[in-house]
Amino acid sequence: MSVRTLRLAFVSVLLAVSVPARAQTATPFGLAVDRWLDAFARRHPSIAAGNGIHTYDDRMEDFSAGAMTREIAALKRERKTIASFPAPSLSADERVDQRILVGIIDGWLLDVETIQSWKKNPMVYGDALFSGVHNLMTMESAPLDVRARTLISKLKGLDQLVAALKANVSHPPKIYAEKGQRMLGGAREALGSDVALAFDKLPKGGLRDSLAMATGAAGKALDSLLVWYEKSLMPTADGVYAIGQRNLEARYRAEELIDLTTPALLKIGERELKKAQQQFTEAAARIDAKRPALDVWHDIERDHPAPGQVVAAAKAAVDELTAFVIAKDLANIPTTERVIVAPAPPFDLGLASSHASPPLEKTPVSSYYYVTDVRAEWPKDKQDGWLKKFNRSTLTIISAHEVMPGHWLHAMHMRETPGKVRRIWIGLNPFPQPSSGQDGWAHYSEQLVVDQGLRDSDPKLRLGQLSEALTRICRLISSTKQHLGQMTVEQAAALFEKEAHLTAPAARSEAERGTYDPTNGGYFLGKMAALTLRRDVQAKEGAAFNLKAFHERIMHNGIAPWWAHRQLLLPGDTRPLID
Repeated sequence: MSVRTLRLAFVSVLLAVSVPARAQTATPFGLAVDRWLDAFARRHPSIAAGNGIHTYDDRMEDFSAGAMTREIAALKRERKTIASFPAPSLSADERVDQRILVGIIDGWLLDVETIQSWKKNPMVYGDALFSGVHNLMTMESAPLDVRARTLISKLKGLDQLVAALKANVSHPPKIYAEKGQRMLGGAREALGSDVALAFDKLPKGGLRDSLAMATGAAGKALDSLLVWYEKSLMPTADGVYAIGQRNLEARYRAEELIDLTTPALLKIGERELKKAQQQFTEAAARIDAKRPALDVWHDIERDHPAPGQVVAAAKAAVDELTAFVIAKDLANIPTTERVIVAPAPPFDLGLASSHASPPLEKTPVSSYYYVTDVRAEWPKDKQDGWLKKFNRSTLTIISAHEVMPGHWLHAMHMRETPGKVRRIWIGLNPFPQPSSGQDGWAHYSEQLVVDQGLRDSDPKLRLGQLSEALTRICRLISSTKQHLGQMTVEQAAALFEKEAHLTAPAARSEAERGTYDPTNGGYFLGKMAALTLRRDVQAKEGAAFNLKAFHERIMHNGIAPWWAHRQLLLPGDTRPLID
């Protein structure tokens, strides 16, 4: 079935005021940001495409040693330029953007010059290839034939990418090598079958044949690379992934503008873990005080949609959340755009994910909330485990995170965010990817709807929210300890099993993520910073405080570290971001 047919067959639409991108007058600082964005996009076209910048979609990333040397020099020049604007010459928004952008550049310099992921992490290369191809398959930013020609041009750079991987990467950490191998294998699979599915509406012959030839040649090149990978790279995979205390603290300071020591971060995480566990026990007792909390939770996990009904259940959850946000007047909701709740395409089989139209797209593209139902060919135990994650409580919490009032609603409001710095996602793992502003808001949204009384404060829903919260707290603790050399992957997995109540496979996956995403505590820290800021703004405004107005200001201010939100809402405030 073609992607288009699949979408039309299964689409569930949430009717949503279109929020048009506001025309903004260029300033000297704004022009400097534009120049930086163009240079960044030229170096990292796949990341740029995810932000709605398509100028260089036809290029493959250049990770040659010479290119990386040039990038380091360019980043240092760019940092100097951005930092050179005197504060009095900038607006309040620009002063915040200046600090954010300097931090972003510092994060990239830390990664490419100090940590040098491009020398030890094959996922850098696999992600550039897979994301670049995937964007052109799925992002309807140009007509199908234009994207097909762009993909053909992009694949001409594959030999360069392969040569750079072979030349640069040696002695990677074993877990990086294994994940990189799977990522490259996924790219190979995409080129072998998924591209044909995505472009099957092209007329036969001509361009369609040219695309098939290009993907066929690229597939053979990847086959050869994977043979080399298994024979030459895997046997040398004995490197260390831990980046150490100094680099971990520097990365939080640069990406998230969170200037806390790792002991302070761990203290916060361990304190909040105890609180969340107690709340989990109390919520379970409201359901059945005579049984252990985990037994109560396992009953909730078994209350899930039947196979084939997960997408319909997700659509119902989004509709329920939308009605609730309106009824509680928690935020303004667009009324003319659509979120499409649909089965994940065959080449995008994550659990659930939001693909909101990037705020920098010149013309907004369709926004999708993809959900993956079980597959008939899966063994029964895998189907059961998958469906438990979609229990009716957790599915609602996931939908609050991904769509309403989380990522999708945030993205719609970001079209009005001043400038561009707070409207972009600057990285993809394993590159620096600030998450406290983006995923912190979405994680805050999960707790918000429950705190506000969704489903008459059903304790089952609270357990679903706390289950997700426990996982995010354990991410902070595990990734921090792993990169300090205080915890192994096996010990991290045990933490997730014991404290977040995850199954062994899910716990292992979370533990592995921490090795290549050192600051994935940003979800939890962002939520904590949001709650702290809301309390402080409410204390300042007193009876005049309005929760909806607070949410509108936060979403309008875009994807920003919470230091920036605090400066914009409480100018000059110097209190801690997180208590």
